[in-house]
Amino acid sequence: MDLLHIILPIALCAAIGYGTNYIAIKMLFRPRKEMRIGSFRVPFTPGVIPRNKPRIAAAVGKAVSETLLTREDMTARLTQAGFREKLTDSIQDALTEQSAPLSALLPCQEEGELTQEISQVIGGKILEGLKKVDMNALVAEVAQTSFGDLLGNPMIAMFLGGGMLDNLCQKLSAGVSSYLEEKGPELVAPMVKEELDGMLDKPIRENLDDLGIPEEVLRNMLETVVGHVLENNIQSVLGSLDVKAVVEDKINDMDARELEDLVLSVMKNELQAIVNLGAVIGAVIGVVNIFI
Repeated sequence: MDLLHIILPIALCAAIGYGTNYIAIKMLFRPRKEMRIGSFRVPFTPGVIPRNKPRIAAAVGKAVSETLLTREDMTARLTQAGFREKLTDSIQDALTEQSAPLSALLPCQEEGELTQEISQVIGGKILEGLKKVDMNALVAEVAQTSFGDLLGNPMIAMFLGGGMLDNLCQKLSAGVSSYLEEKGPELVAPMVKEELDGMLDKPIRENLDDLGIPEEVLRNMLETVVGHVLENNIQSVLGSLDVKAVVEDKINDMDARELEDLVLSVMKNELQAIVNLGAVIGAVIGVVNIFI
C-alpha cells in the first residue's frame, strides 16, 4: 500500500468532517431570511436560530430571570454595604459638586409655584409657633427688661405703678396677637419666599455653608435615606422590573445579523472547536477505514 492510498482517505474524511460541521454551524444562522419558490418554503430556511428566535428569546429570558439574575440576587447586591456606600457617595458628589444654582434642578415653570407654596407652608408653621408663645409673659419680660431702670425713678413709677404697666403689657400683647393673626401671613410668607429665592440662586454647596451644615451631616442624612429606600422599597421596585420580559423583548428586537454577532461574541471559539473536532473525528474514521 503506497503512501498516497494512506494519506488520501484520511485527508478526505477529515475534510468531510470539517466541512459538515462547518456547514451545520453556519446553518444555525443562515440563511437569515425565509426563502420561497412560489408558495413552497425552501427547507431549512431561515436558519435554525432565526426561525426559532421567539422561542429562544423566551427560553433565555426565563433562564436569566429564574437562574442568572433572580430577584433575591439583585436584592442582595443592591442592599450590600459596598453598593450603599457607592450610591451615597455618588449622590453626595452630584449634589455638592454641582456648580449650577439650585434652581437648575427644578423645572422652570414650576420654580415660582414651588417656592410660593413652600413659603406659605413655612410661614404658616412660623405663625402657628408664634401663637403658642405666651405673649403676656413675653411682653412683660421685655417691658421689665427695657423699663426696669426707669421704674426706679419715683416719678415714672407713679405713672406706671398700680398695675398700669401690667395692663399696658396685656393690651400690647393682645394687639400683637391680633396683628399676627390678621397681617402675619402677608408679612411672613414674602420674607420666607425671598430667602428661598436667594437659596435657589446659589449652588447646593454654598447653601450648606450658609446654613452651617457640614458635609458629614449631609452624608449621614443621605446614607440614612438611601439605606431606608433600599431596605424598605427595593422589593417593590424589583417586583415592577420584569427581567424575563426585558431580555425576551431585547432578543426579539434584534435582527438575524445582530443575533448571530451576539452568539458568536460568546461562543465563537467553542463553535470553531466543534468544527475542528469534526476534522479530527473524520481523520480517525479515515485511519480506521484503511485497516478495514
